[in-house]
Amino acid sequence: MTTTAEEAPEAGVSEGPSSARRSGGVMAAVAAAMTLAIVLGYAFVAVSFTIPSSPTRPAVSAAFAPYFQQRWNVFAPNIMKVNRSLQIQVQWREDGELQRSEWVDVTDAEFSAARGIPTPSRISKNSFNAAQTYLTRYQALSADQRDRVRDTFIRRVNDGAFAPMDPSALLEELDDLGGSRAALVSYLRYDYMLVRFSSAFGSAYVDHDVERVRRFDTERQTEPSYTTFGWRQPAVAPSDEVQAIYDEVIERYTGR
Repeated sequence: MTTTAEEAPEAGVSEGPSSARRSGGVMAAVAAAMTLAIVLGYAFVAVSFTIPSSPTRPAVSAAFAPYFQQRWNVFAPNIMKVNRSLQIQVQWREDGELQRSEWVDVTDAEFSAARGIPTPSRISKNSFNAAQTYLTRYQALSADQRDRVRDTFIRRVNDGAFAPMDPSALLEELDDLGGSRAALVSYLRYDYMLVRFSSAFGSAYVDHDVERVRRFDTERQTEPSYTTFGWRQPAVAPSDEVQAIYDEVIERYTGR
């Protein structure tokens, strides 16, 4: 009885360190295998992304690109890929005679007013964003529709006067040229908005009530690309409140 009680602890003491060493060795081996697998996997993915072409690249890119691939838009989601600008020209009456302004670069005026300001207001990109949206909707039209909308939207009325085209008649005329009616409606709505904007901005710039406006959009990359649109006559003149706002804008942008 006494001998058995003394041998049991000895057996336990002699087997404990050996068992712990075996368990630790297994864990170390597993950890080493996992580390090696991670390193080899990382090397495989890195090589697949780097080499010009390989059979595995499409599969690797599809699986890992959303998580590991880096592009410039990580740091600048809305980076300006082209130097796009909106320019307008306006006409007004002076002593009964129709006068015409020079081309006014609205985008340059906005950007110039924001230079040197660390956190400029989003309004400093107002015309830049408007030109981008307008050209996107313009490109969604059919080729025949694009040719037509670059022309004038003005009709002659009694006594030689002019007026804006009737919206319904203009829509039907353009719709007959083919293309998507939804895309056409989207374009005409934005065209109407830009006419109102150009009228208010132009009236403040020339300090006269504007009778009609036209504009062109430029895309500067290696060579400038110009898209010029015909004359538009506002159906509604800017209200006094709106005009006062644009008077302040012109004073802030140009110092006049």
